[in-house]
Amino acid sequence: MAFWIFSWNAWITWVVSIIVTLAIDWDAEIIASPEESQFSYQGPLWTYFGNKSENVSIFHSREYMQKHVGKFKDVDPERISNHNYSFMTSWLKEYSMKYPNITWLYSVGESVRNRTLWVMAISRSPRIHELGIPEIKYVANMHGNEVVGRELMLYLIALLCDNYGKNSYLTNFVNNVRIHIMPSMNPDGYELGIEGDRSGFVGRSNDNGVDLNRNFPTRFPARREISGGMFLEKETVAVIKWFRQYPFVLSANFHGGSLVANYPYDDSVTGQDNIYSPSVDDRLFVALAYSYARAHANMWKTGRRCGLNVNGDFFLNGITNGAFWYHVSGGMQDWQYVNTNCLEITVEMGCYKFPNKNMLPRLWDEHKYSLLAFMKYAHRGIKGFVFDQKGYPVKNAILSVNQGKNITTTDNGEFWRILLPGTYTVLISHRKYLPQIFNITVDEGSAKLINITLEQKLCEDDNSVFNGKLYPVDGLRVRGEGAVRIAVFGVDSLGKSIVQELINATCLPEDLFVQILQQSTLHLLPSLSTEHALYLKDHELDALLLFGQGLPKSTLFSAGINTPNQFDQKKFDDSLMVVLGNKTISCVNHMLDRAISRMIDAFNMMKTFQLGVSLGCDLNQPELTLTAITAVLQIVVNVFVDVKDHITENSAISSTDLADNFLSAETSKATSASLRYIEEKNCASIINIGLMKALVFGDGHMPHILVMAVEQKTSSMVYEFAMDLCSESLQNQVVHELLNVSTLILIPSIPYTQLYCHDYTSVIKFKPFIEQVLNIYPFIDYVVLLATGGMKVRYTDTSRVGRAKDLAFNYVSQHALIKPTENDVCSRNIPVSTVNELHWRTGEWQEAPDILLVQTACCYEERGTGHLYAENKASLISTLSKRVQGLSGTIKETNGNPVKAPVKITVGSFVFYTKLDGYYYIWLSPGFHTIDVYKESYHSYTFSTKIGLSKQTIHDILLTESSFAFSSLFKGGNLLISFTAFCILAFVFISLYRLRIAHKAKSVKRWKDGFERLPLNDFDSNTSDDDVVLDSTKSPLHRPY
Repeated sequence: MAFWIFSWNAWITWVVSIIVTLAIDWDAEIIASPEESQFSYQGPLWTYFGNKSENVSIFHSREYMQKHVGKFKDVDPERISNHNYSFMTSWLKEYSMKYPNITWLYSVGESVRNRTLWVMAISRSPRIHELGIPEIKYVANMHGNEVVGRELMLYLIALLCDNYGKNSYLTNFVNNVRIHIMPSMNPDGYELGIEGDRSGFVGRSNDNGVDLNRNFPTRFPARREISGGMFLEKETVAVIKWFRQYPFVLSANFHGGSLVANYPYDDSVTGQDNIYSPSVDDRLFVALAYSYARAHANMWKTGRRCGLNVNGDFFLNGITNGAFWYHVSGGMQDWQYVNTNCLEITVEMGCYKFPNKNMLPRLWDEHKYSLLAFMKYAHRGIKGFVFDQKGYPVKNAILSVNQGKNITTTDNGEFWRILLPGTYTVLISHRKYLPQIFNITVDEGSAKLINITLEQKLCEDDNSVFNGKLYPVDGLRVRGEGAVRIAVFGVDSLGKSIVQELINATCLPEDLFVQILQQSTLHLLPSLSTEHALYLKDHELDALLLFGQGLPKSTLFSAGINTPNQFDQKKFDDSLMVVLGNKTISCVNHMLDRAISRMIDAFNMMKTFQLGVSLGCDLNQPELTLTAITAVLQIVVNVFVDVKDHITENSAISSTDLADNFLSAETSKATSASLRYIEEKNCASIINIGLMKALVFGDGHMPHILVMAVEQKTSSMVYEFAMDLCSESLQNQVVHELLNVSTLILIPSIPYTQLYCHDYTSVIKFKPFIEQVLNIYPFIDYVVLLATGGMKVRYTDTSRVGRAKDLAFNYVSQHALIKPTENDVCSRNIPVSTVNELHWRTGEWQEAPDILLVQTACCYEERGTGHLYAENKASLISTLSKRVQGLSGTIKETNGNPVKAPVKITVGSFVFYTKLDGYYYIWLSPGFHTIDVYKESYHSYTFSTKIGLSKQTIHDILLTESSFAFSSLFKGGNLLISFTAFCILAFVFISLYRLRIAHKAKSVKRWKDGFERLPLNDFDSNTSDDDVVLDSTKSPLHRPY
């Protein structure tokens, strides 16, 4: 009986869909009732602009644009038709070859089915960014079955190219912008679409079934929509990279299914429809949206669209705030507004999603002037450059206005800020420069050009105050607040230049020096003089460091009496030569001058390590020299930090090899330079989480695993692991499978990272950093912490499924130096097991993930860190591979909709609950398992499967509903759909009743409780006709964008 009812419900839904979609009239006039017309004067447009809304010189009408554009060669009507991927590509290549001087056809990536995501750039210099020229983009066909934008982008390319040099308006436009046109962001979906589709869904999503306009990172993760998928799709990743590659100023994204210009925000904190969600640029966005709508033949009119009368979309002045229409989480326009300088609107281009060929000429004619009018806004507001006092561009300077979001300058110091006429207070700021603030008046004309020069911040006065004393030492600068005290001087002109560079670089610290300044206090003085004796004596320095010219090598003063045992001069000199090169040096080494030696002896610094370092003859490679200085400082700091800290085991003997301090070419994998490699290879996402930098590998699949270095010594391990994941993801089958079924979040260093070697009896101190990551990746349930302080592993077991212990022993079993049956080799006194469990105290961290603490080296070990990854690589990859083993898949209803979490899954005595709608993953040990799946209102589901070692088995689950509610027929639909469904159901009941009477049946089985919910839950209006005069609820059977 339930199946019979389901069939009737499906038939009813189909009939209602046909009734509504047949009513759609793609070219119907927009006619508002007198009451609706009156409301148009109360919307955002009139609130912000009043009577100016009717001024066509401000908001250009179609007729205004016709007059100003003038005559031009239009697209050949014979060529106007729907173009599949092959014909679209041919069109693009045709115009690229025909107009090579103003076009550049390039790819930003590929779709799931490896179709190229084409972009056509059009400009007088299409292949390069011209300084001061704004970049615009148009993106279409994000939903594969919404094709009007796709076709109109092809026609716009033809219009701009065929009229270049012939029509002055279009020629001038091309000469003063670079427009990037992407006709299809979802070419796979298009190929599935059906010509003539009014409001359907076939082809809407990409080939993975994901709605790309709900697939972007969202402002409110809790509001993320199921249709947006759990992971970033291939197309989404490609366009995000594209958005960040070019300094886009203005953009539009073209959809279909209604007729309106939509502006941010699409989402809101409530997650509800019909809630106005303004951005700080709301007034500007209203103008941008209306500039497009007003130049259209019909879009700008107030009223209901598509001939649907009471059931059609009602819009004031042809524009709408996204969330006020309906809520969209993970949309492209919101992501861009929050994360880039670009302002984007979303345009619904017509009532048919996939119109027939004969409709396209009319649609092109209605939109072509809107496409041109909208792009004019790229030349509104203010533009210019930000320079320093030497005339060099300042990148990443922040431009703030009192009415809108902040933007940042490009690498060339450029900025464009679209603004409406008015007076603004503008602030230009940068952490290294003094801010500038000024007022400016913007008018209706072209953007005002403003060039800004910023003065560099001064860190201190010439006289430095230290410990309450004033020392009249000219040029002295004190940097840092760490425990190790180092004085740095120059002994010649090159040394002075080096120290001055060091003063500048540590003023507002470059990333290279942040760690050093946490550990040490640097007293920086370009020149060395006997006048400094009193200052040096008073500060009880740990080290005196001198820089100068000469063959790269070190010089020990005072006959090396004060040299710490940890300092290996030969190893230091060898690595210095590797870093700076061993080319022939012709300059004099002043470190050997008698005057320098006598001066240092006269300081009588008997307890101070005195080291001179020669760094070549010039500063032709200042970045390399600065990096070498950083390494030298770090080595000197490391010599002293261990004796200033209390640790469990013997003090570590720090490496004096610069390679172990992340410098030489051979060990570049162990440096933050690997970030550049990762960016170039595009093998991971690099995101900031608080003060931490995270490298995210994989497409978001479960499980999510965190690998975090908690000591400086193990930071290199994470960098090298990241490099291997990049380079071996295709060649190494194990790594390839690992990344295909999981997401790895790698944190190379944490704020205030452990500088010294420790043993650990608890990992609670790392809780704040792990929780920061969990806030962004809440599904992480396994964490690997990398440290030193022994050769052993410790684990916490919150999950209690046997996984934590199993993985800990697996790590040790794969390690060449750690033996599960032996004690920790680093422990010289009390025997310590190589594997032990750490326990949380009651209430300490109840929701903690399972944690594996790997201690990779003894504290007293003399080696650097270059060997650590090689020793741990096999263990790390094996353990992570074993961590991802288990069972995963989708959980869907019979109609294909995801089943909402939580779903209960039992395996033997273990019980799991899903956290994501429509998806599950559980870790299981190798072998055969029987799985029971339970969800209220669904039939239970049982199956058996085999789990392989370090393998993830995929099993999709289909749950059938066990009961039906009569009231569900009316949830989500509007009055017409509900009424129609009710009438049809009433007819069914009456027919069955009459059949009962006719046959004089004594009894009939009662219906089961209720009926299956009709799939109308995309629609959220239960109001009457009288209540929806200003309702912006969408057309009943589709969400257009």
